[in-house]
Amino acid sequence: MRKRSGNTSIDIAMFLKLLTSIKFKRLGVSFTSIFGLIWLFLEPAGLFLPEWLHWGWWGYGGLVSLALLSAIGLNLPRKSVCRSLSSPNSTIEIKVGDLFDEPGHLVIGANDVFDTEPGEVIKPSSVQGQFLMRLYHGDHQRLDAEIDAALEPLKAERKREPNKRKGKIWRYPIGTTLVLGLPDRRYFLNAYGYIGNDLRVKSSADDIWRSLSCLWEQVRLRGHGLEVAIPVIGSDLARTNLPRMTLTKLIIISFIAASKKDFVTKKLTMVIHPKDLDSVDLYALEDFLGSACF
Repeated sequence: MRKRSGNTSIDIAMFLKLLTSIKFKRLGVSFTSIFGLIWLFLEPAGLFLPEWLHWGWWGYGGLVSLALLSAIGLNLPRKSVCRSLSSPNSTIEIKVGDLFDEPGHLVIGANDVFDTEPGEVIKPSSVQGQFLMRLYHGDHQRLDAEIDAALEPLKAERKREPNKRKGKIWRYPIGTTLVLGLPDRRYFLNAYGYIGNDLRVKSSADDIWRSLSCLWEQVRLRGHGLEVAIPVIGSDLARTNLPRMTLTKLIIISFIAASKKDFVTKKLTMVIHPKDLDSVDLYALEDFLGSACF
């Protein structure tokens, strides 16, 4: 019972955040459009039916109220937006939620040495940290063993980093993507950033694009067309200097480009954590998704 109460509190907080994200400008544009559309039909009708449409100030107030309520209804807070590609048969969804609650495959961003050690190297709050704690129950030795096995065929591509004071010392090319898990629940570990000897991860738009191109190829080969969920990779600790809105659009565009080349997956879900709502405009992303999907 307590658990349900806690979830309710989270849902209410999320709803209030979404509510405050509705810009007055957007609401004003919707109101003006609806009011103008109604007026466009009522004005000519008044020439032919004046006895029916002689409402005075009460009628005008009702018209304003109707337009305002309709505008609010059109802009009610939503937790997800979804669009389909005309070709191939794929769907893109942007939603607010928890990545690890999503079904199907998950994309986990990683640095170029695939560090797993929790604490100073991998922050517990990061997606990598949550991946370790929630899906491997904090057992980074087991995760390391699976990563090492997946890296075995790629040894020829690695380079030794002797100056790294903590964590792993073998670097792999940006874009290297490891596939862990079972066929119906894959974890795609995608190296999108370079971790310096000061344990700070750095990346760029070029690095993100390159890593995404490699990611979609692996999803195409190993995902069996099942749903894939991806967070806003490259944000927070990656220091790309790109806002989340830009990164989200970059991920969507790269997926569309890869899908137009060849089928990748039947559905891609972009998951935005509730704490990031202050820096993401879901309504602007809905408009972007509508224009990008063709």
